[in-house]
Amino acid sequence: MKKVMIVDDEVLVRLGIQSLIRWENYGYQIVCDASDGEEALQKIRQYQPDIVLTDLKMSPVDGFELISECREKYPNIQFIVLSSYNDFDNVRTAMKIGAFDYVFKLTVKPEELLKIMNEATSHGKGTEMAQEASSLSERNLEVIKRGLFKRIMNSETFLNKNLEELIKLPLTISFDRPFYILSVTIDDFNVVRKKGDFMDLELLIFTMDNILGELFGRHHRSEVFQYGEYDFAVAVNREEKQDYETFFTEMEKEFCIFVNCSRQYYGLEVSGALSTECLGIQDLKNAITQNRETLKMRFFSESGKLHLYEANSREIVVLPSEYDNSALESLAAEHDFYGIRKFMEGLFCFLKEKNRWEPEEIRYLLRKSYGTLSAVFARGRVDIDMFLDRNGMNMEASISDYTYLEKIRQSVLELVELYKKEYESNSGRILRKEVAEAKNFVRRHMKEELQVADIAALVNMSGSYFSHVFKKEEGISFLEYVYRIRMEHARYLLESSDLKVNEIADEVGIVNPNYFSTQFKKSVGQSPLEYRQAQLNKTEENSRM
Repeated sequence: MKKVMIVDDEVLVRLGIQSLIRWENYGYQIVCDASDGEEALQKIRQYQPDIVLTDLKMSPVDGFELISECREKYPNIQFIVLSSYNDFDNVRTAMKIGAFDYVFKLTVKPEELLKIMNEATSHGKGTEMAQEASSLSERNLEVIKRGLFKRIMNSETFLNKNLEELIKLPLTISFDRPFYILSVTIDDFNVVRKKGDFMDLELLIFTMDNILGELFGRHHRSEVFQYGEYDFAVAVNREEKQDYETFFTEMEKEFCIFVNCSRQYYGLEVSGALSTECLGIQDLKNAITQNRETLKMRFFSESGKLHLYEANSREIVVLPSEYDNSALESLAAEHDFYGIRKFMEGLFCFLKEKNRWEPEEIRYLLRKSYGTLSAVFARGRVDIDMFLDRNGMNMEASISDYTYLEKIRQSVLELVELYKKEYESNSGRILRKEVAEAKNFVRRHMKEELQVADIAALVNMSGSYFSHVFKKEEGISFLEYVYRIRMEHARYLLESSDLKVNEIADEVGIVNPNYFSTQFKKSVGQSPLEYRQAQLNKTEENSRM
């Protein structure tokens, strides 16, 4: 295995070359990198590379000094210059003092670089058998470490049984000193994967592992390992004399660089979580558990943030009656898109403040809303799953796959607008905004006394003009509409609750229970109690079928 070193003052160039291909598959191993010639000379003594890929313009020690000094001390090292298009004079100078060849660092292709590297190593004296064995041992150690951490995560028995052997492993981090686990995960992973604009997962994991190792290994004792399909953890020691605030600031700084790298190289958003202080390898699993809980609750936040663990109790999910899906069903049945949008906007606004609710329970509530819309539109032979948001997600998928509540909100409202446009294009009649507002107010305030004059003022119309517009749009008067909505809600409460008849009368805004019973029988053909019993009988019959 030939050892390779990369020297460039731009971290993204170093990371880009490291991530270009799986070097081990072609007989090469990137053993280290450096940001200038001075750092490179120090690391060359330690790592003894066979090939050095180097920039020329660096400070304080440039590539020319690096090549010149190594020609005397390390004559077997082959130098390949990382060049820019306008750098021919410097390249020629580097070749004269001993560089083997050059590549254009911003456009180099893997096969071109491999060809030059193969030629360079065939011109040298090669690597001694001892070096080859050492390189193989290092590579095997990396494989052992990756498998080791996964087994620790999945088996406490394995940890207890092999604790002494694990402590002896030559790791960069010391588990006997205070350490923290910084977890990193990819946001909207399934959304990006479904879009198809996505690199090979194995290559993605490999390159992200390299970038994290580069960033956190520059200034800290750290180890990077993968513990989920696309979840990474960086175990980092805090120096003895370093206070927590300084340590956290450094972690946040390195994490922000990784966020920018992920956006630039992969077009991916990532989030992170930092555990509480750990001591001993036994704390590793608990730290990952903490971070998983923290990252789950990022649902209420936004991407690119490093979150700290907080032990919070969860609240029981209780949704106000105004967001009951029966109201949404009525809006959808009437093709009241203004009302649907207002309903969903209000629901999301309410949910945004419930950051102690379990995200999965919120997704469950939103799926119920999706099911209501889907069922109602299906009666009109409209398949809402055919409509996709800007990322190619239908409503069901967006509720399940977007990481953040805000992204779900944006997607759902975008899709509601697409349903509206489709309905309009098929000569559907869209309610006037004033009528939609009035109907929405009635559903939310049916317990109150509703007068035409008050509602007209609410939508900035005179009473007579509002009555004319409402009847023209709905085919019935405003008061007839109020009566119909009250009876619909009464039927729903009789079917779905144990409320008494007088309590239901109060819920729909009719003070006198006897008057309510009379009006209900006139509307439905059965008294409230007869209607409830009939629904119970129907349910029992269906359950026996």
